[in-house]
Amino acid sequence: MATNYHLNAAEEAERFARQQRDFEHELRTDPRYQPYLAGYEPASVEAFIKHYAAHKVKCLRTGPGMVKFRFHQVIEYQESAYERLFDIQQKKLFDLQVRWRAGEIALPGVLVGEQFNRWSRYIHACPWLPPITPAEFELYCEYLASPACRDVGDHPDHRRFDNWQEYDWMRAGWRQQQPHPPTLEAHDDYCAYPDWYAYYDARLGAPAGYPFATHPNHKGERQEYYEDLYFADKHTREPPAPYVPDPRPSYYDHAPETADSAPDEYIEQDPARFEAFARAFEPDPEPLIAYRRAWLRLQGSHHSHYTERADTSRENLWAAPNPWPVAAHADWRLGIVAAAQELDRTRLLAALPAVFDDYQFRLATGLALAAPDAYRAYHDANGPEDDDMEEYCATPTYLTTAILGGRELAGEPRDFNY
Repeated sequence: MATNYHLNAAEEAERFARQQRDFEHELRTDPRYQPYLAGYEPASVEAFIKHYAAHKVKCLRTGPGMVKFRFHQVIEYQESAYERLFDIQQKKLFDLQVRWRAGEIALPGVLVGEQFNRWSRYIHACPWLPPITPAEFELYCEYLASPACRDVGDHPDHRRFDNWQEYDWMRAGWRQQQPHPPTLEAHDDYCAYPDWYAYYDARLGAPAGYPFATHPNHKGERQEYYEDLYFADKHTREPPAPYVPDPRPSYYDHAPETADSAPDEYIEQDPARFEAFARAFEPDPEPLIAYRRAWLRLQGSHHSHYTERADTSRENLWAAPNPWPVAAHADWRLGIVAAAQELDRTRLLAALPAVFDDYQFRLATGLALAAPDAYRAYHDANGPEDDDMEEYCATPTYLTTAILGGRELAGEPRDFNY
């Protein structure tokens, strides 16, 4: 059955085909064009008419999208620079989280550690986070210009960090670097301390081992203790319902094959099926299977992780406004990736001052800051609303219930003063 998409596509194709026929007819019959076409061979004129009409339709059909794409290329570094500007605020929020967990400070409305992750989403509107200062901006520009900043371009080993407030994950990653690291379970999450945070700490003279060796995690540990008490007691009082298997098959599971299996099951790309079929029906299957495996290995080498990044980097270099140098490298792919990284770094550094000026202007005039979303223009007033920010960043109800219930079980007051 044809979907709306296919029906609309067919209608659009017919409309442009009709438009092309109209253009061709106009070129053949309108007296305005005859002097221009006079003197050429009739077959050449006919070929030109068809070519011009077809190309005109193609321009009208794809042109608006191309203009929009080129506009995005113009502003993409402003978008990325605006997002990166708030890396500064993420670090400041994380340092406040460290002090909050150590019991050194209280923050308005913050009762549990999970709220820092939630405020990370609304970092641009956090009411108790001090604005970015010119000194902090200059420090971030120094970091971006330095080799310490590796998350530029499309390097296969360096991605933009996005777990800015995941204290427990960073602490678990830090513990893995210590002399006698704990054994991680399969479900344990951990991540490295962000390069930007480490650079900031070093430049501002943070003590060795900051923050995990210098600041206790009193709040986090007590919160976990109360949660464990509550859920252990709840499990005792309310044993889980007996397991009842879902009679419906899993979306990802395939029913066992039988002689009565439906004829429309897919078998086309499964390597195991190919080899099983070959062994069942080919008179000499092993050479065929060996050839196919060799072909797959060749295909894999052509589509490696590094090659994909090299292709993306090459496209970025092509789109550069001016020629860009590519230094010699033992691996040509990484040479292209490194060159594109430096281009990306340079263009981000060029975009940051204007973005910071706009940020300061908005603060000075009382205009609301846009969310640091790299997928839309930073000055777009039609972006996502912050209507749910207050509710989203409040203490989650399930944690309120668990922590206060755990406090009661421990014989302590039902409050968050721990």
